[in-house]
Amino acid sequence: MRPFLIKLCIILMLLSVASRAFAVQSLEARLDEVQHLLSSDPKAGSQYIADLELSKEQFNESQSSRFALYKSHSLLMAGDYQQATALLNNLLETNQSPDVKAQAYSMLAVIFASNSEFMNAFVNIEKARLMLNDLTDSRAIKTVLANAATIYTEVGFVDKAYEYSNSYLKEVSKAGLEKELCYAYFNSGNIEVQLQSYAKAKDYFIEASKNCKSSGQDLFFLLVSQELASINITGKNTKDSLKELELIQDKFRAIDWDIGEVNGLIKIADILLKLKKNEEAVKYAEKAFAAETTDNYFPHKKEATRILATAYSNLGNNDKAIEYYQLYIDTERQIQLQLKQRKMAYFIAMQSME
Repeated sequence: MRPFLIKLCIILMLLSVASRAFAVQSLEARLDEVQHLLSSDPKAGSQYIADLELSKEQFNESQSSRFALYKSHSLLMAGDYQQATALLNNLLETNQSPDVKAQAYSMLAVIFASNSEFMNAFVNIEKARLMLNDLTDSRAIKTVLANAATIYTEVGFVDKAYEYSNSYLKEVSKAGLEKELCYAYFNSGNIEVQLQSYAKAKDYFIEASKNCKSSGQDLFFLLVSQELASINITGKNTKDSLKELELIQDKFRAIDWDIGEVNGLIKIADILLKLKKNEEAVKYAEKAFAAETTDNYFPHKKEATRILATAYSNLGNNDKAIEYYQLYIDTERQIQLQLKQRKMAYFIAMQSME
């Protein structure tokens, strides 16, 4: 499973709660509970969905669509792209609501991007974007903007990601809901890191941390804490940052989030390298390199091989240093080739929509 994009992106459809009539409050409350669980405890959320499905005959049309979107999210988190795609395509065929269709298109875009089908990903996210003016449900508007920002960030189109991220932050700031601000600030911080604007990134991450913690968005709170610990590293507090990252790492292991755990392994290895603890750096970096998700997620592969090449060189093991340095160079070439392919896919996708 390549879930960094999915776990950051699809979760966004869960960040808003719409109010309903009192007569259906019980079902709405249960759907709200699904929303909360999928953004804090995905395994529990999956089980809750299975239980709630027994009551689906009682859903009205709006609740049925909402349940289908949440179930699609759960299937994606489990790596079941085929069933998730079928469910979303069924929504597109049977539901006439622009709000539902826009969310379904944006989720399909995530599936295609996760499978490296970038032309289809761009077509679907642009279909969703072109519907923005027709949307009346704030949840749908926010989902499209947030998923567009995250997809374009992930594929390396930082300029487009920056545009959508700013639009999303402005949109969620209108209501000021903490659980929405949590992701909005996190995504803005993530983009500033890519732009190497670390002071701005830190400001965004601090705001994200406050909102993620107070709204119970545990997965994002851990990611934000990880980023802040990494940014806050200076000569004086390196050991404190290392200790904090190790504590965060324990929490990632507890919730079984593979990508978060690998991200932490790399950050810890990098600090150990700075502390000249090369053998320990190798231990963490090799664990990150060997992780199942790393082979398909080039940013992690690039960082792991960079650390390993440097650490082995410092240890005097030139054979290993050369081996990992070559892997680092190869990975960087793959990243650049990937970016060129994605730009071409985007160009073709836009032409196909004219």
